[in-house]
Amino acid sequence: MSVAWVSLRPEDVTHLVQVSGFSYPSGHSLVSASLYLTIALLAARHLPTMKGRILLMGLAVALISLVGMSRVYLGVHYPSDVASDVLLGVAWALLLAGGFSMIERRVS
Repeated sequence: MSVAWVSLRPEDVTHLVQVSGFSYPSGHSLVSASLYLTIALLAARHLPTMKGRILLMGLAVALISLVGMSRVYLGVHYPSDVASDVLLGVAWALLLAGGFSMIERRVS
């Protein structure tokens, strides 16, 4: 029996690590995007300069990209799996940031 939202792991590339299970979702990509971007968004509120905020966001994006590329490089996920999970993680981080903003406005 197959589930519609999961896919098999890539077979056309050499696997550098042995894994079992399905290719989608890519948990590493999803968690890194949601965690690092949420931390960056919350920390950026407390930085006094725009240059610092841009640097922090750039570092978060670079770290998320490296995690995603490593999953494709190791041959355990398709690029489309990684991209969709990064987008889902970004959506979650933005949802959390919006929620924290609403809470902060009510408290002030």
